[in-house]
Order: sequence, then C-alpha cells, then structure tokens
Amino acid sequence: MTVLEFDQLSKRYGKVWANRDISVRIDLGSIVGLLGPNGAGKTTLLRQLVGLTRPTTGKVRIGGRLVVPGKRWVKQIISYLPQHPLALGDLTVEEAIRSSALLRGQSWRDADAHTQELLEMLDLAPLRRRQVARLSGGEHRLVGIASVVVAPTPIVALDEPTNELDPLMRHRVWDFIQNLRHPERIILLVSHNVLEAEQVLDRVLIMSHGRIRHDGSPQSLRQDAGDLLKVAVTVGHDPQRLEGDLASLGAEIRRHGLLVEFTALRVEALALLARWLADPGLVEGVTINEPSLEDAYLTLRQQWAGDTLPEETSS
Repeated sequence: MTVLEFDQLSKRYGKVWANRDISVRIDLGSIVGLLGPNGAGKTTLLRQLVGLTRPTTGKVRIGGRLVVPGKRWVKQIISYLPQHPLALGDLTVEEAIRSSALLRGQSWRDADAHTQELLEMLDLAPLRRRQVARLSGGEHRLVGIASVVVAPTPIVALDEPTNELDPLMRHRVWDFIQNLRHPERIILLVSHNVLEAEQVLDRVLIMSHGRIRHDGSPQSLRQDAGDLLKVAVTVGHDPQRLEGDLASLGAEIRRHGLLVEFTALRVEALALLARWLADPGLVEGVTINEPSLEDAYLTLRQQWAGDTLPEETSS
C-alpha cells in the first residue's frame, strides 16, 4: 500500500526553484535514501513533507490525506530530525529525550524506560544531566537521533543523521537505523555519506538541480552509471602520463604520489590499462574492483553537472 506521495511538488524562492515537479510514491516497509549535492533541494523536500515549508505548487499526501502545515495528525505520523539544532536546548539530555517520547503519547513509564535504553545505546549516559545547549555538535546530533527514535512513528525523516559523528558512532547509528526497519514504517533519509548509507538503503532517490534524476534500487543506480571499473595503478614514473590519458575520458582522478585511482567505463579502463602495460616500466601494480554505490553516484553527478533547472516561463 502506498502511504506517502509527492504530487508535482515544487518550491520557488523568487526566480530560483528549490525543487520542481517532484512526483514520487513511497511504500511502507522501505528505507529510502535521498542523495544529491548541496542545494539540490533535499532538505526542502523533507520540510515540505513535515509541513514546515509550504509548496509553491503541488501536494504531499499520506495515506491519501493532504499534508497541511500545523496539523496535529502530521506530527503524530512523522518523526523528523532536522539539520539544525533542537528546540529543547534548555533541557538536559535525559529530559529532552523523555519529553519527546511523552509528546508522542507514551506513558511516563515507557518514555523513561526507552530513554534509559537509548542513553546507554548511544553512549549518552555520562551526559544525561548536561544541558543540550552545551553539547558538542556530534553529541547534539546523537540527542536529536534519540529524540526521534525514542517513539518511532510510521514515517521517520532524517536529515543528515550521521553529520558530525565520529566513525565508530556513525557505524552504530547506521545499525540503529537498520533496526528501525518495519513493515509498517517508511524511513526517508538525507545523506552525503553514500558509502555508509548503501548498507541500509532499499531505494535511492538522487536529486540534481531540484529534480529527481534517479529513482530505483542501489543496483539500478550502478546500471544507470554504466559498466564501470574502479582501478588503482601504481606507476614507476610519469604519473602525469596517466592523468593526461584519463582527462580525455572525463574520469574523476585521485592521485597519491605514484598511485593513481580512477573510475571509468569497463571497456575504456581496460583499453587504457592495455596501453599502459605495453609501455615497459610505466606500471608497477594494478588493482581492479567493482564500483561501489558511491562510485556510481559520483559518475552520474558528473554527467548531470552541466544541467540547470529552467526558470518558469510565462504562458
């Protein structure tokens, strides 16, 4: 059953479109990643979902019901983690998490039990008495996540949930998001960390210049990017020679001394390797891997880099 629908959704600020003609249906039981560069319209879309930003045109429906800003039922159905600091800065960490559970209708007993559990799981127990406004950026983020998941709703919207977290805690949060998966729940998350998000995503929506440019499984994203190879070449001399050849392909190049890494179409990558290997002493080592979701994503982003979102034309 489809419970979340964006119908021809657009938002314009003056002559600038934050997003344009977004039409997407999302079913229960899925974790959906919303990816794209800064300014692509991802945060605007989440704010339109929760009723914080009123669309210029189009509608958002949940279970066929129109989302209208300020309606109590919207807050009861959607848990939202924004990019910006919480509004509970005057409370302690423990009070902020427990209050979020109480506001979503949990009994005091359940709210407190779930709060204590999250304090331990997210390493927040030593900070339980500290005021939220005095936390570091990463600590603040963890309290925000705890406040959202302490009483998960049918729709959970997370805007950059792992932003400012150290690697160990990011891994723990992704596991936590995976455990939120439920047949009667949608999780919609914005992330720039494609490599980590890949572990939990069922579906990938990529936005570019305010439009949805890809909608499908992680595997379909790789297919859209083409038959790619990820190659690392260690050279004995003249790494500029490799960079010059790769520049003609438009491939993204990463160089670390005599190590040159790139991702390119399989047929082009193999043709270049054959040419380089025929030059005695040029190549000392080669490593070839299948591309990650991040590699495919970056390849498509490069293809869309020159696109623009047209201004509205008068009829």
